[in-house]
Amino acid sequence: MNITDILQLVLLCAALFIPLGYMGSRWLARLKRRIRITLMKPRSIKPAGTLRRQHSAKAYPEHD
Repeated sequence: MNITDILQLVLLCAALFIPLGYMGSRWLARLKRRIRITLMKPRSIKPAGTLRRQHSAKAYPEHD
């Protein structure tokens, strides 16, 4: 195999797989999203974050 054969193979693969990958990325993202929604169970756990006070709660300087 000489260098021209290798270059022809590289160009052929690029001409074939770049458009296929571009077109496939659109429907692959939709497919992944649909699989995630149907198979993964929704979680009722609240995300970790800071504790929040209610609006009616007030901080008093003598108790802090």
